[in-house]
Amino acid sequence: MASAANGSSKRRRLLGDASLDAGCLSNLPSGILTHVANYLAPPSRALFAAALITHQNIAASDERNTAIVGNEWATLDFGDIEEDLAARLSDGDISAVLQCIDAVNEVKTLKLTNCVNIKGAGLEPLRGSSIIEQIDLSLVGDHQSPQLRPHPPISCEFVLPILDSIIEAEGCSLRHLQFPSAWGMEDYEQILNRYNEMLVNRGVSCLKCNVNLLPSWGCSSYGGQNYTCYECLKYYCGVCTDDDDECMLSYCRLCERRLCVDCQKKKWCNGCEGDICMDCTDYFTDCSGCGAGLCKDCEEIESSKCCKCEGHFCETNCSNQIYDECNDCKMYVCRDCDEEYNWLRCNCCDQCFCNECNEKKGMKAIHICDGCDTSNCCGDCRVLVLCQVYGETKDCTECIQLAGPLLLEEVKKVRKENKEVKAENKRLEDANGYKLDHINSLKEQLQYQKEQIKELERGEDEAA
Repeated sequence: MASAANGSSKRRRLLGDASLDAGCLSNLPSGILTHVANYLAPPSRALFAAALITHQNIAASDERNTAIVGNEWATLDFGDIEEDLAARLSDGDISAVLQCIDAVNEVKTLKLTNCVNIKGAGLEPLRGSSIIEQIDLSLVGDHQSPQLRPHPPISCEFVLPILDSIIEAEGCSLRHLQFPSAWGMEDYEQILNRYNEMLVNRGVSCLKCNVNLLPSWGCSSYGGQNYTCYECLKYYCGVCTDDDDECMLSYCRLCERRLCVDCQKKKWCNGCEGDICMDCTDYFTDCSGCGAGLCKDCEEIESSKCCKCEGHFCETNCSNQIYDECNDCKMYVCRDCDEEYNWLRCNCCDQCFCNECNEKKGMKAIHICDGCDTSNCCGDCRVLVLCQVYGETKDCTECIQLAGPLLLEEVKKVRKENKEVKAENKRLEDANGYKLDHINSLKEQLQYQKEQIKELERGEDEAA
């Protein structure tokens, strides 16, 4: 019976092993796969469908694939998936996604956010697209600096021919291009000329004043497009303002993009005098004194931070709010916090120390003598101005008790230095004695050689 049961168990396991393929995702009903895909971010859904297509070796236009992918692909932003996943995507993965969603006929906005591992060959399925309106190759997300280090491998060699085919396509809809910061203007100048020519032929004008615009480009270190809002793709000149006298289109010096007032409000940096997006305010600090704003770069050089309340105070208007700086740790304290923490300053050498650093100095810390009511004095200065009040020396026991250990330490220090000086003098005397003996020895040798020469000369004279 046991043997029969074991045999039956083995048969069940073998049957189970043989039917494992039925459990593969690709063999599940389309309805289940579609339901699962609905819970995924759009790029993940496309990657999911592309993986199934690769496994089943079926066409991207297959009805099952279409049901999984869906048909809402006006925008494809890889910033919708995890950053580490996007960073691992290859050109093959990007190409598979674009083919899977029929990007050439569907996608109007493409953002390769965090795709820092691609060279650009994966954009081939977009070749000749006439519906795409925006291509962002900066590889960073919204309100992030495009200055990537190290430079990503995305290459002009693969990307520019594809962009050229899009610009040259009949009925081209392209309105906004964003290039990688690693590329210089010389890398894509020819493409820009053709792109600008296409925009001029289309007739680009300011949405508010209707003046014709010649789309020029930003600084050569980053290919940002002027006169075009990154979000809504509307065109504005650099002169028009809204009812609050705000410029209709402004440049954020942190994310290095141009956005209109309808899409993004701005803050003003009081240091570099540049605009900063409100959504970039993680890189922005308000002065705790006057409320003036400072960007992250200016905050480090244009403001001081109180180490207690962590308030920032700008150098322009509120430098007087920073009351003291510790000479040891270089921390600052504002006026309000100084009243609470009472940092001590030596009235002789004018050095100031926070409570923590002053405590670490031990005998050399700043103390106030209550006995004779002398001013604050550090240990080094106390030895020099012992018990002096208004220039007069007072016989104060407390001052003597404070200065006594310091004087004893100073005496020990002087004695040690004297001992070292004597040792050095002895070493030099010994060295000089050795050198003197050596000089005398050389003189003797020289005298001997002179005598030898004279004897030789006498011998030659006698021989002659």
